[in-house]
Amino acid sequence: MLQWVTAIGGIVLSDLVLSGDNALVIGAAAAGLPRQQRYWAIMCGGGGAIVLRILFAIVATILLQIPYLGVFGGIILLYIAIRLLLDRSKEARKSNQERLQEQEELTRRGAGSFWTALTTILVADATMSLDNVLAVGALAEGNILFLVIGLILSIGILLLGSSLLAKLMDHLPWLLDVACLVLALTASHILLGDDSLQTFFEALPWIKFAAPALAIMIVAIADVYLRRRDKIVQQRLSA
Repeated sequence: MLQWVTAIGGIVLSDLVLSGDNALVIGAAAAGLPRQQRYWAIMCGGGGAIVLRILFAIVATILLQIPYLGVFGGIILLYIAIRLLLDRSKEARKSNQERLQEQEELTRRGAGSFWTALTTILVADATMSLDNVLAVGALAEGNILFLVIGLILSIGILLLGSSLLAKLMDHLPWLLDVACLVLALTASHILLGDDSLQTFFEALPWIKFAAPALAIMIVAIADVYLRRRDKIVQQRLSA
């Protein structure tokens, strides 16, 4: 039971954190519609997104069982963790005017007919979810049932509270740091679990402890560096 809760919880948390931008696009795409059409656009678009994401993630889960792809999956997860920190850093340096212009552009694109909004939601979620798919596919570790349950739960939560998700991340920014560290730890576990490298790992038993520590250290150093850099930039701008 604990394994179920841990595995599915990790998939839900990672997919929700990685879907922050998706939530904003879904909300903007439906913003120009009447309330009733807005509801159906989000529900229908979300239903299609669930099917597409599950199919993509199943393929990713199967691929990750190929020899040496565990190494690739681990590297991808590390990249995703650092990229999330970079995206937050970039967002922190934007001016209020730039944010306003981006929001107006998203709203302009989303305004229009029901089918335009529905298509926007489907296409945006599919194209923006490649990193989600790789992350949750890796977290599932080959268990398709965990994968499907986790994705259905996370996308359901995403659709019911897309704006709430963005506000939650604003008020609890440390959730992103936690998620990035979880991704780093998972990346090391996936790499260490690659069957093709077990002989190498057995010859170097210390690497089973060093790899998780190194992965967490890389993400932690990147986090501290970006926070310090952003603070220096803000001080210069306010001087």
